[in-house]
Amino acid sequence: AAVLQSHLPTLLISFLMVNMCMLVSVLKWRPLLTVHKVQIPLARLLSFYYVSLFANNFLPSSIGGDAMRIYDVAKSSGKPKEAAASVIAERLLASLALALTAAVALALASGAGGGSMISWLVGGILVFCLAATAILFCCSFREDGKVGRWLCRLGNYKEHPGLLLKVLMLSFLFQFVLVLANVFIFQAIGVNIPLLKHFLFIPVIMAVSMLPLSINGLGIREGMYVALYGNAGIDTATALAGSLLFFTLVTATSLAGGVLFALRK
Repeated sequence: AAVLQSHLPTLLISFLMVNMCMLVSVLKWRPLLTVHKVQIPLARLLSFYYVSLFANNFLPSSIGGDAMRIYDVAKSSGKPKEAAASVIAERLLASLALALTAAVALALASGAGGGSMISWLVGGILVFCLAATAILFCCSFREDGKVGRWLCRLGNYKEHPGLLLKVLMLSFLFQFVLVLANVFIFQAIGVNIPLLKHFLFIPVIMAVSMLPLSINGLGIREGMYVALYGNAGIDTATALAGSLLFFTLVTATSLAGGVLFALRK
């Protein structure tokens, strides 16, 4: 009933924001490629991102399509290690922005719901992201074997702090647009809760959805929506409706990637 009675114009705004997330993602990915002298037109990179989003529909976790991005860039540039390093670096900085967004929201939102469970989740995600960022970007690695050469590509980014800061800022913009997409989804089904709660819940949900426990994060993501928004006073059916609407909008967006993939020769 919540889905059928949702406000379609508001859902359309959310759909446009999901697509805006795609553009922001490419803008933060491209500089990481240029460090390794991989020059690919913006429109082509955007097509790679849409195809990877389509591939997510059939792969574990919500980031399974990253392997498709690596494959496409490696095939286009002939630099597989650089392609992998750029995707891992982009994903790592995005995760750091995700964790910091949730941490700030947790600090600002008194009584945001979830209690110690959210605090532990946010704290754990933040510590992991900070540690992984420090290790991969700040440490020096030897080019011993394929893994060593790949880690060296990641370590090279420490020579470009300004670029990393730019990508991190774009990652915050991505999180902002993604949260707003969910805000409009919940408004479309008649739910209005404080904005800070969305900024706390959505990053945590997206982080847990990255765990390779189901195809495209299905079930994991829905369970987190129900658990977190339930603590904010949203009934189970409505929280589940919000999650499934978000999934539907992302899947609809991914269909463009399916068309692009089908048109490849």
